Amino acid sequence: MFASQILLLGLLPVGLAQPAALPASESEALSKHVRALLLKNLPDPIVQSSPGWGEQKPVVDLKFHRDGIKLWTERVQGHRNDGTWRRMAVRAVNPEQTLDLGLLDVKNVEPGKVAFTAMIGLNCELKFEQQIWKTGVRLYSGETRGRCRGALLLKCEATNRAEPRPNALLPDLVVRMRVTEAQLFYEKLEITHTAGIGGDGAKILGAAIIDTVKQVKPSLERDLLAKANAAIVKAGDTKEMRVELNKLLEGKTPTVTKAK
Repeated sequence: MFASQILLLGLLPVGLAQPAALPASESEALSKHVRALLLKNLPDPIVQSSPGWGEQKPVVDLKFHRDGIKLWTERVQGHRNDGTWRRMAVRAVNPEQTLDLGLLDVKNVEPGKVAFTAMIGLNCELKFEQQIWKTGVRLYSGETRGRCRGALLLKCEATNRAEPRPNALLPDLVVRMRVTEAQLFYEKLEITHTAGIGGDGAKILGAAIIDTVKQVKPSLERDLLAKANAAIVKAGDTKEMRVELNKLLEGKTPTVTKAK
C-alpha cells in the first residue's frame, strides 16, 4: 500500500524508469490525497488583512493641577486613535462539502521530480469592518458581511533522491513537496449583511462600501492576495522527509522521518 502511494506521488527512486505523465487513475488518487491534506491543514481564517487598524496620532494634553488657590497646567504627551481603520477576514464555509480540487499537468519533468498544478475551489465568507476616528473620537463604526467562491491555483513539485543505507538492500528515499507559485481569485461576490440594515438595502450599501474601499484603498485587495500567496508558498515549502524503503522487504510499513 505504501509503495503504491509513493508511485502515485511520483516519488520513485532516482534511476528507475519514470513515465512522462501519470495515468488518470493515479492522478485521481493523488487528488484525493492532496484534498485530504488541505482539509486537515486549512487555516482559519484563510487570510486576513488590517490596513490602518489601531493607528494613533501623537497629541499634547493639558493636565490641570490645583493646590489650594494655586492653579497651574502641565503639558502631557500622549496618543489618541485617529484615521480610517479597516479589517477584513476570509473564512471557509463547510470545507468538507464545498472544497473542490482538480489536478492538471501531472508529469515527470525530469528524473526525481514530478510537477503538477492544483486548482482549488472553496465557498468562503468574508467580514469587513471599518471605523473612522478623529483624535480619539469615533465618528463611524460599521460591519459588512458577504460570501463568494474562492479559487486558488497552486503550482507544486515533488522531488526525491535515493541515499544508500548501510547494510541495507534498498536505499532510503528522501523526498520534498513544495509549492512554487500561488494565485488567489474570487467570483460571485455577494453582500449578505450590513450592520443595522437588512435585505436589498444591505446588499446595495455593502456593494457601495466595497466599491468605495477599492477606489479609496485599492491596495487592500492586492495586500490580501500578496499576503495569501506568500503564506501559501511559505507553508508549502516543506522539510525533507526520509522514507526507509528497506522495511518493505521485511513486510513492514516504511518509517517516515524528517531528514537531517
